[in-house]
Amino acid sequence: MHRLVHKIFAIAIGCAISLIGFSTYCVSSVDTLGGKYDRDSFSIFDDGDLRVLPDEQEQVVFANIDGKQGVEEPGSIVRLRDTLMVEDDIKENEVDPVKIVAFTDKNYSVTSKWWYNRMTKLGYTTHTLVLIDPPAVKDFTDANRGGKEYYRFEVQIIDPGSRAKNRVRSLWYNRILYCLNQLKAGHSLLLTDVDNIFSRYEPLSQFQGSEFDAIFALEQKFPVEIFQKQGFVLCGGMTFLKATNATVEIMERLLEKCDGGTKRCDDQVEWNRMMFLDMTWNTKKTKTKLTENGLIQYSFSGESKTVQGFKAKVWDRDFAWRGPFDTERCPSESNWVAMPTNLPYSVSSQLRAEGIAEGASRIGIEKIARVKIWEEFCGINGTNRDENQGSVKARLNKAVQAYNKTTTRVMQ
Repeated sequence: MHRLVHKIFAIAIGCAISLIGFSTYCVSSVDTLGGKYDRDSFSIFDDGDLRVLPDEQEQVVFANIDGKQGVEEPGSIVRLRDTLMVEDDIKENEVDPVKIVAFTDKNYSVTSKWWYNRMTKLGYTTHTLVLIDPPAVKDFTDANRGGKEYYRFEVQIIDPGSRAKNRVRSLWYNRILYCLNQLKAGHSLLLTDVDNIFSRYEPLSQFQGSEFDAIFALEQKFPVEIFQKQGFVLCGGMTFLKATNATVEIMERLLEKCDGGTKRCDDQVEWNRMMFLDMTWNTKKTKTKLTENGLIQYSFSGESKTVQGFKAKVWDRDFAWRGPFDTERCPSESNWVAMPTNLPYSVSSQLRAEGIAEGASRIGIEKIARVKIWEEFCGINGTNRDENQGSVKARLNKAVQAYNKTTTRVMQ
């Protein structure tokens, strides 16, 4: 009897060792598939880099631990190590260490989906939507469950307040809070807006590998008092933030300025006021080559006076372009991201009158129209790139007409 018990015990131990060996082999194989990265450095996720499935894929497929296939749950992350099918044109030898983040609500959901799919097609793999209201959460959850679309998202519900102004300023406060928490967790970020129009792939690893803790885009002239004092202002809606102690300290200071009991603020104003007082910028050379409107157009850098080691840079205006929608000149074909202002009033009025049915509301219609008309107007083959087509107004009208042909109208 004792011999039988010992024999059974020995067999059990042998099986356990075999299972451990098999488990180790699986982990090793998966790590090879997922790609090697330095866990001691700042990384986006603890469980492998991300990969997005192709638009044509009917379902988001993953492999269970037992080898069976299934569908990824809504709002979850598709990990490279779990994915059976990936895009062929994704840059296989490069891993972007930066998480791309854009906030959105239900009004912007159509534009957000356009932005998300554009980033996917360009070859980005870490773009993430942060949903700020319950209707947006339902919309994107339903889209993911449908199986034909997939959107990686997180949720941070904001206090809408009683006025539209309160809602926007609550969003800006919560955006700062989110970024601060991400940085503290070791996640470098590219913070952008869903109506920023990216035109080509630019590796984010170059920003992560630079000496700068933050990189900003140039705004036009708001806030005016800061522009008048230093000759430029920074754009709050397009910023790279590296996960460093210095960046965390800067963001903590910014959050304090926005947390006056209401937890609302205009981050564009607070960023510029704070950086004006704290930074020493090297702008002497770039101020000698201004645009026709008196705006700085070339890159420069600076250092903090009070936060040890904090260094920041500003992108060339053409690289991260911000300007009026009906611009005389489009950014060059080297442009990475364009941030035109709102549609001219005449165009938005025309869209409302014609009832373009692309969006859940008037705001949604105008926002998706804005990015698509910009593509017609200042895209690679845009109407505004050919002065032979008449005045800027005439070229813009042709872009609007081209957009209208691709949309559906609803009865008023």
